Amino acid sequence: MSATSSFVGVRVFSDLRDTVAAIDTRDSTVIGMAMPLPNVAAGDQAAFPLDEPIRISTDDTDTLKKMGPGLAYDAVRQIITEGIITDLAFVRVPATNTTIDAQMAKVVGDAGAKTGLYALLGAKDELKLEPGLIIAPGYTSQRLGGVMNPAAQAIDIICKRIIDCIGVTDTAATSREDAVANANDFATSLNMLAMYPAAQVYLDGATVVRPLSPHVAAAIVRRDKEVGNPYKAAWNRPLIGVQAPSQRVTYRDGDPNTDGNFLVQNGVGTVIEGNLLWSPYTTATDPTVVAYKSLKRIRTRRAIEKAMLRPLRQYLSEDVGPHLVTLIGQALEEACAERQAVGAIIGYEVSWSKALNPANLLRQGGLRLKLRFEETPDLTDLGIYSQPQPEAFDVLQAAIAASIAQLGDSNFIATA
Repeated sequence: MSATSSFVGVRVFSDLRDTVAAIDTRDSTVIGMAMPLPNVAAGDQAAFPLDEPIRISTDDTDTLKKMGPGLAYDAVRQIITEGIITDLAFVRVPATNTTIDAQMAKVVGDAGAKTGLYALLGAKDELKLEPGLIIAPGYTSQRLGGVMNPAAQAIDIICKRIIDCIGVTDTAATSREDAVANANDFATSLNMLAMYPAAQVYLDGATVVRPLSPHVAAAIVRRDKEVGNPYKAAWNRPLIGVQAPSQRVTYRDGDPNTDGNFLVQNGVGTVIEGNLLWSPYTTATDPTVVAYKSLKRIRTRRAIEKAMLRPLRQYLSEDVGPHLVTLIGQALEEACAERQAVGAIIGYEVSWSKALNPANLLRQGGLRLKLRFEETPDLTDLGIYSQPQPEAFDVLQAAIAASIAQLGDSNFIATA
């Protein structure tokens, strides 16, 4: 009995798909932002539909001018001053002039209706842009009623949904202790970067104070563009659009008792020495997640995990068997080998086991492979141990004696 339909003659069954899936990382990190535009002209409002994500290029001066003055327009200009050209996923939310609580409600939006910040979840479907960084400058630093900031909370939820995404938020700029209170609200989160204090920036002919988050998000994008991947740390580099922090942040090399060290050890990023970005860690200070507090490490892991999802979809509907398992395993192995070659990971292992693949799972069309890998850490703590070396004087004595002996002067000698 033939395994194909009966036919008299010669047929070719062509399948031109790649047998081994290519698992590529995202080509660019997109910044997502949800903000009101209180000063947009009536004739320009159609360019910014409410609660819908739109694509805005930082190079599109016509669209940017239509935003009107305000925090959103300033945030885009802050991003531009970091020396990048990129596309933004922007959501305009309704503006209200009543209270910060009322405006916060519009920025947060409704998770069910996909409004406010939650509208960014539709950016991939509608714009083919998926945010890798989310900001809402001016709306993430308040602890209204002394509790977790609702906009930052929404950003954290959205980042978990997107997987490969980091929320860059601002803290209260009043004191380092107040900043830590903001970060402590997200001590168990792996997706949040909290920044203190605000930034002094030059806009419209004057130095003004603005949230730091747009600069930090742009600096991360700039670093990604420099190396072509999201696997390298962006901190310990200048924020080129920042003149100075809004509050003094002390830092002295070798001294752990400074603002700079206090803040990062408590999950808050900052700026030292005028405009040097000092933010190696996320807000993850809880013992259950602190192993992945490094922003570089968690971005690397999430980028690798997210990159696998779409390419490996090509194997769905194929026959479960040895050939399929080896193809999937080979795709994972090649992806990890490439990332190890660029320094993103230091080791990996792909395995299949009977324990993970019992007969009832295979019968239902299930398949499980285990991927173990370790991200390359960024150097954060360099210790140089300084000690005296008295034996060096033995070498010095020998050198002096040898030098005198070379003179060959019997009246000038070296003795024990």
